[in-house]
Amino acid sequence: MEYYCLTDTGLVREMNQDSYIAIANNYGDFLVLVADGIGGGKAGEVASGEVIKYFELAFKESGPFDTAEDATNYLMYHIASANKHVYDLSNKYSQYEGMGTTLTGIMMTSKGIITINCGDSRVYGFMDDLCVRLTNDHTLVNQMLEKGQITYEESINHPKKHYLVKAIGIFPSCSPDIHKVKDMDYYLICSDGLHAYVSDEEITKIVLDKEKSVQEKTEDLKDLALLKGGFDNITVVLVKR
Repeated sequence: MEYYCLTDTGLVREMNQDSYIAIANNYGDFLVLVADGIGGGKAGEVASGEVIKYFELAFKESGPFDTAEDATNYLMYHIASANKHVYDLSNKYSQYEGMGTTLTGIMMTSKGIITINCGDSRVYGFMDDLCVRLTNDHTLVNQMLEKGQITYEESINHPKKHYLVKAIGIFPSCSPDIHKVKDMDYYLICSDGLHAYVSDEEITKIVLDKEKSVQEKTEDLKDLALLKGGFDNITVVLVKR
C-alpha cells in the first residue's frame, strides 16, 4: 500500500480549517480521516483539529477486529464520542459556540474496507477506468435533489449548495454513514475544497494516470483546485492498494 496526504489553505481563506490523519494501529489496520471545519465559521479549525486528535489517540489502542461488524461498531462508538467531545467544548467555551466539522474517511482492516461520512467531504474509489463516489454528501441541496425537488442542473450553482444537514459537534448526537465497500485500486479522501471545484472527470483523469506516482497525483489534484481559484481549503489523501 502507498499513500500521500497534503493540505493547503488555498488562495482566498486566511486560515486552514481542514485537518487530517493517516494512521495504522498495532494490528495493521489503517485509518484515514479528513475533517473540514464548517464553512469558515467560528472555531472550525478547533472542531476539525479536536476530532482528529481524538482519533489519533483512540485508534492506536484499537483492534484487533474479529469481524466487519466489530469494526463498524468501533467506528460508531468513537464517532459518537468525538461528536460529544466537540459539542461539549462548544457549550463550555463561548469562543467555540456553534463550532462543527465534517468527518469523512476509510478504515482498512483484514475484515474489509469501511467508509465513514458525516458532512460533505468525500471518499472516491477507482477500479480500472471506473470512478465511484463511495460517500453521499450530507447537504440540503443533495437532499432536495434526492427527493426530486430540484434538478441536477439546478443543484450545481444552488445558493444553498454548502448547507450541511449532518456534521460533527453541532448537535448532541450524530448519525454518520458507515458502510463496507469493495476493494478497489485507489481511494481518494478529500474536502470540498477539491471536489467542489474540480470535476469527477478531471479527478479521475489525474488519479488513473499510469505515468505518475501517488505523490505526484495528489499534488496535481491540489494544484488543479488552486488553478480553479483556490476558493477553499484543500485537503487530499490518495491511497493506492
